[in-house]
Amino acid sequence: MRGLTKVESGKDRKMFARDAGMGSISFLSILAGTLVAFASFAVLLAIVGGILAAVGIDTATLTANDYERLGIGSAVVAALVLFLSYFFGGYIAGRLARRAGALNGGLVLVLAIVIGAVVALLVGTQTETENVAANLRVIGVPTSGADFGTIATVAGIVTLVAMIAGAVLGGIKGERWHGKLAARAWSPDVGPPAVAHREEDEAEQRQREREQQEHQRQQEQARRPWDTTGSTPATEPAYQGGQPPADAGPTTSGDWDQSETRTWGDSPDGGPTPVADPDGDRGSSGPQDRPRRERPLRSGGRG
Repeated sequence: MRGLTKVESGKDRKMFARDAGMGSISFLSILAGTLVAFASFAVLLAIVGGILAAVGIDTATLTANDYERLGIGSAVVAALVLFLSYFFGGYIAGRLARRAGALNGGLVLVLAIVIGAVVALLVGTQTETENVAANLRVIGVPTSGADFGTIATVAGIVTLVAMIAGAVLGGIKGERWHGKLAARAWSPDVGPPAVAHREEDEAEQRQREREQQEHQRQQEQARRPWDTTGSTPATEPAYQGGQPPADAGPTTSGDWDQSETRTWGDSPDGGPTPVADPDGDRGSSGPQDRPRRERPLRSGGRG
């Protein structure tokens, strides 16, 4: 439960089961775990045996569950297969029981041994049970006194420790799954609350970016108020290119602009405009024939 707050402990789960009128042991969970351990061992042993046979290693002692004649390599392989098998069985028992994971997981191995002992008794009293005993030996269950005796060897002790460790650790892991589930359900960082918080954060980030872009745009417009970017500026410069605009009136100095000069007789190309003669002649275009232009009086002159 890395990064999650622990909201339920193993003691809480025991008390919850006690309040519900249940004890620490769940027989159905243990039985399910035992059957899963048997099935897992058969599947894993078949896979490992196929791999070893493909590389040319004899697996007769491994598949026969003969601990007395197991070598070091075969003992390690058998221990690993049994550890994984009973780990899965203990995990199922602990998760189904939801309390006392180590106890329920360890009882998976105990029930497997009990099943083997019962089968051994049946083999001793009944006939035509050798096939059943052989099948149980294949899945790692001792079914006779001789089988139990060979467990006292080094290889047998190693595999037995692997079975115990796998069953107990699997039970603990299976029980803690419920604590992890509760922690994730109460955590605001997982599930719908986390999605809502992430969407709020993204909306705030987009709003900050828009405000920053608007602020930058306003600063740029304040530095260059006449710079048009699709809109007309509020104030334009009075003179562009060193010349007043064509529709400008008299300046403050009393001078008339170029448009007024053309109105009084100047042609657009700068030359004099011919003036019509009253007698019907075309008349001359000399400067003396043009009407005189008087300069306007300046206000505030000297008296």
